[in-house]
Amino acid sequence: MSSEPLELKEERAKYFARWEAVEILKAHELAAMTDERAREIMRDLRPFVPFEPDPFNGKGLVEQQAIFHRRKP
Repeated sequence: MSSEPLELKEERAKYFARWEAVEILKAHELAAMTDERAREIMRDLRPFVPFEPDPFNGKGLVEQQAIFHRRKP
């Protein structure tokens, strides 16, 4: 027999039922999503993605150290 109280089991069951409902909803949304909507979502997330360093802007760590130490890179 389990040592969990009946109330805890019921709450856990409710939680997992809600979780499953959310997962099903997300699956339906993904299945119905158009390419344009996917691009829109990715565009909205872009500000939160770190920018890749541009190797041509000369602002890398080595270049900054060379400037600081007044040396040529």
